[in-house]
Order: sequence, then structure tokens, then C-alpha cells
Amino acid sequence: MTKGTTLTAQRTNTRGPFLEGTTVVVLGFRRSGRAAAALLQEVGAKVRVSDSSPLDDLGLSAADVPGGVAWLGGADPGVLQGADLVVVSPGVPPANPLLRAALDRGIPVRSELELGWWFTDAPTVAITGTNGKTTTTELLGAMGRAAGRSTLVAGNVGTPLSSAVDAPPELIVLEVSSFQLFLCEDFRPHVGAILNLTTDHLDWHPDFEHYAAAKRKLFERQEPQDAAVLNLVDPEVTARFRDLPGEVFGFRESPAPDRGAFIRDERLTLRLDGDPEPVLALSEWSLPGRHNRENLLAAALCARLIGLDDDAIRNGARSFRGLPHRMEIVEHASGVHWINDSKSTNPGSLEKALDPDLDTLLIAGGVTKGCDFRAIRDAVERGTTEVLLIGEGAAEMAAAWRSATRTEIVGDLGTAVRVAHERVRPGQRVLFSPGCASFDQFDNYVHRGDTFRELVRRIHRKDSLSSKGGDA
Repeated sequence: MTKGTTLTAQRTNTRGPFLEGTTVVVLGFRRSGRAAAALLQEVGAKVRVSDSSPLDDLGLSAADVPGGVAWLGGADPGVLQGADLVVVSPGVPPANPLLRAALDRGIPVRSELELGWWFTDAPTVAITGTNGKTTTTELLGAMGRAAGRSTLVAGNVGTPLSSAVDAPPELIVLEVSSFQLFLCEDFRPHVGAILNLTTDHLDWHPDFEHYAAAKRKLFERQEPQDAAVLNLVDPEVTARFRDLPGEVFGFRESPAPDRGAFIRDERLTLRLDGDPEPVLALSEWSLPGRHNRENLLAAALCARLIGLDDDAIRNGARSFRGLPHRMEIVEHASGVHWINDSKSTNPGSLEKALDPDLDTLLIAGGVTKGCDFRAIRDAVERGTTEVLLIGEGAAEMAAAWRSATRTEIVGDLGTAVRVAHERVRPGQRVLFSPGCASFDQFDNYVHRGDTFRELVRRIHRKDSLSSKGGDA
């Protein structure tokens, strides 16, 4: 396939192959796949789509599907006949038979992220990591907007890059997952950042080595003038992300790295080439927790490297109030904080939510995805006084934390909230940080977090009504 300059209404393909008249198969036809198919049709490609789900499960009619419905509801290898390119949605795992067949036949295979990137030319920051990606990406987007730049926040955060066909932005900030990076061959961000690297998604990746290798692809196409931002306190990051082609910068609270972001005298401080520059007092940063300080450091460093000034960094950070389901305080009553951290879907994110200085009753559990919860046993021992376990992985987690803390399997979230309400004492916090996927009992982490929020508010409404009735 040759390089092309196929035009869309707003964007030009200057990075990828010529697509007009080519036959392109889109594997996976949910949000990212539909965005990819729409873009491909716009530039004149002959589009076929394939998804293991039938038409009804996708909520579509035949008129919504390019190329007809022959390749929905199965894995028909006929969809690959004569294909010039295969574009893969992030939900399609490496073991997918059509993906394997395409690779075996030597058909070029790319992720939806890469397709979208072919049609962009704005300065790009890409953020990956096991935890903290969305918060850091949205925070950096806020800094870009505070600088007065039209800023597109896209990728794994919810907006497929392929769907970004409006007026070209001045800055692109991307959250990128290992699923998206796995099939990137050209993608090259001007600034790339990895926040951390812990075990996750072993139901998708065959092993941790495969997962880490996918993350490393974020940096492999960078050039010397590009920047790589690394978490200097994460042992897997420092061990695995050496000898990168871009210029390396680091972040950690202390000690100060030679070049990067750190905290000094309770102020976020940056040092790239000259003297340290204090940028923001931590008292002006509203999000709690060590992990959110790390997110702040990473975002500020990326902002400076992409050319944003101190005012933009300060104003973006001051205005940022965090995101739902990420250490969200949903109730503070009778001296107890109830915290919704439903976005916690792996042991690493749960570990970061724990604090040995806070008296915590933890609600956790769900689908473990093959993760080893023994690895965070010490953090659970130091950071909790009691754990209520729910969902499919409850027995496994109880076994992993035996004798580390008091654990009880309560089954479902409604029971967990009720029991927590009965047992919690003033001065404690109830932390809902599942450390697991949600799909055993919920549609997704958002459904799970919304349910927790409503359960907590309902039980406190009852308390309030009882109190008023008793005073009458």
C-alpha cells in the first residue's frame, strides 16, 4: 500500500497509506469500529465489518452496516478475502481467530487509534499506564484549554480518534490503552507518558510480558526531538523503559529528578534544563491521594513539554475537580466519608487508593481477570481495618488476604453498603475500590459506581428521615 493524501471534509491523510478504492475490513463494530468504518467510507474505501455479536445485540439495523450483515454474529474468514487492510477495534483480543488469520496471511493490520492518527497533524500527547490514565488525560486537556488552545481529548477516554472530524484542533491529548497500542506500527506522539505498570488485563493479554511490550510501543517510533515521560518510582517502568529513542524526562514526589517534575516545599516544581521552577502550591490542588499527586506531576510535565506555560498549568489544575467513580466523595455524614472508586479495576489501582494513615473499611471484589491479589497483601494489611468482599472473585481475594485484615464475603453491593453502614465509626472512611472488573454483577464500572452512589445516598436519606421523625 502506498502513502496517500485522501481528503476528508476537515482532515488530510498524510501519514498512512492511500485508502481510496481499497478494501478495508473493520474487526469489532462497537463505538471505535463504527467510527473507523465511517471515516473509511468518507475517504472512499470499500468497507466490510465483522463482529462476533449479531445485529440485534449491536442495536443496529442492516442500513447501519457497511457491506451488509454477512459478517456479523460469527467469525467468517471470508470477510478477509481480497482485503488490503484490517482495522481492529480495541476490544478485539490477540487470540481472535480473524485477527490471527489476517496476521498469518500477511494482510496489514492496524488499530483504530492508528487509523485516526493518520488523519491528524496537531501536536499530540499520548498517556498510558495501568492506572490514572483518564484523570491525567482530562487534567492535561484542562491545561490545554486554559492556555486558550482548541484541545481534543480522545482515545480510550471515550472518543475514538477516528471520529474527530471537526475543525482540526491545536492540541491532541490521547488516553491510550495496551489494546490500542498492541497493533500500532506508525503511531508516534510528540510527548508520550507512562504513569505506572502493574498486572492487569491478563484475560486479554497472554501474559505480563505481552502487556508490557504493548505499552512500550508508545515510545518505539519516537525520534530524538520527541519526549518520553516516565514514573521514576515505579519499578516495572524504570526496569523496562530504558534506551528509548526520545528524550527522557521523569516524575516523582522526591527526590527531585535531574529533568522532570517533583514536589518541593509543598509545591509542584518543574526542572527541564535550568533551575527548578515552582508552579503550583499543593494547597490549590483539590484531588486527594498520593496517586492523584502523581497524576498532577505527570500532566504538568507533559504540559510544559508540549509548550504550555505556568499560567495554563496552574489554571487548569485549579479548575479541575476530578472525574466520577475515581476517589469521588459521595457522602460525608456522621464523621464518615463514603468514597466511590468504582474505576478501580485491578490490584494496582486498589493499592493506590489505600492509605495507612486513614482508618478504612474497604468494599472490594468482582471479576479478578487473572490478577494475583497476594501482591497487594501488605498494602491491604496497612491500609484497612476491615474488608467486605463481593462478586465472583470474593473467595479468591479472601484467601489472598487471609490474616492480613478482617475479611467477610457478603455477596453483593447492596449487602456490603448495609453492613458497612452498620459497622462504620466516626472518623473512618468507607472506600468502595473494587480492584476488579464489574461484569459479573454490573454492565460496567459506571453502572457499578452509580449503583454504589445511589445505595449510599438512599441509606442516608433514610437516616435523615428517621432523625426528623424522632425529633417531631
